[in-house]
Amino acid sequence: ITDAKAILTIHFPATNFQFGLLIEKGNPSSVRARLKLLFHHLGVPLVQKIFAICLCDNGTEFSFFPDIENFAGSLSIHAFFTTPYRSTDKPHCERNHELIRYVFPKGKSLNNLTQDLVNEVFSNINSYVRKGKGDKTPYDLMKRRFGQSFLDIIGIRRIPNKKVKLTQLI
Repeated sequence: ITDAKAILTIHFPATNFQFGLLIEKGNPSSVRARLKLLFHHLGVPLVQKIFAICLCDNGTEFSFFPDIENFAGSLSIHAFFTTPYRSTDKPHCERNHELIRYVFPKGKSLNNLTQDLVNEVFSNINSYVRKGKGDKTPYDLMKRRFGQSFLDIIGIRRIPNKKVKLTQLI
């Protein structure tokens, strides 16, 4: 399968919250444009609070990533890369990727995805209660930490516990 699309995941270890941005696969300009747009919508105070430290993979999509410290203007953002092929650098992120794979199995094309569908999937993942977080959801922890406006801007909503779905969509 040759996908033209991929999902850029952004994960917050303290809360297990993760959201995804639909990007052009293997295209650093696509990642850069999506992050610039996100930062623009969030505004300087939220970006400084939310993205003070960024850790990313070593994929081709992130070849510009050290520039994030600069393209965010005078924001205090520090970018770091994970060790290649070492999932222990970001184990909570990898666990959330397992949940994503319940919905979007490996080997299935992502070409028909829309950002709205990606947001719906992450809304369900973030509404899934985590025992390791005191039986709270990542959504509720993130709302408490960064406020409802952040969640609204990124398009993630709270799904009632009994309506959470983590089943295959494609």
